[in-house]
Amino acid sequence: MSEVMTSEAIVEAEWLLAGYWAKPRFAFQTDNGAWSDVDVLAYHPELKRLVVSESKVRGPKNHVFAYTMQTKKKYGSIIEYDGDNYFSYLRHLPILCRNGVVFEHFRKMVSSITVQLVCNYSVSADMKSEVSVTLNKKLDKSRIPCKARFQLDTTLDVIARIIIAERKSAQGKRYGNPVLDIAREINRYFYPAVRYAGGGAQCTERVKREMVAGFLNAIGLPKNET
Repeated sequence: MSEVMTSEAIVEAEWLLAGYWAKPRFAFQTDNGAWSDVDVLAYHPELKRLVVSESKVRGPKNHVFAYTMQTKKKYGSIIEYDGDNYFSYLRHLPILCRNGVVFEHFRKMVSSITVQLVCNYSVSADMKSEVSVTLNKKLDKSRIPCKARFQLDTTLDVIARIIIAERKSAQGKRYGNPVLDIAREINRYFYPAVRYAGGGAQCTERVKREMVAGFLNAIGLPKNET
């Protein structure tokens, strides 16, 4: 499929908001002559930082796959647990680092790489550090000619960061990007400057609570008292 999927658009939006140039579905040819693609390729020209991001989910729409200490004891490291499902794309990294694939002269253009996987793996807080070390060790074996780090996220992680970053953004005009503009509207109503409410601060706070009550209910949180 050539169109940008929603999950890829979410990933792209975060990097755009951070000042990166981004290209979804970057196509490249593998060593056996077949064609593959990177879900989102992003680049910061001043930092010379390249992002290779893959977005994958599996299972029914409400499934999240947990990785905890108990999971490790049963299935092994996050790599073994994955079983070459999500992390299989890492084998293509050396191809992307060759001259003429992403850049004509890769080493001149790239000083560091962030390899990102956005998926429905939920890593428990007490395992995040170990998982990070494991994935970065795997990167070290990938023959990448520059500094590299791994970033493992859920889609919800990315959405949350977008909302926070958009709230801090000084841009007053719409972005023209559907993901960023949705974040902009969420921030409008959760952090509003209420006008013409009347009745002073108490009335203003009531208006704020009433505006977000339906949204909170939609995501399963109790409505605020009004």
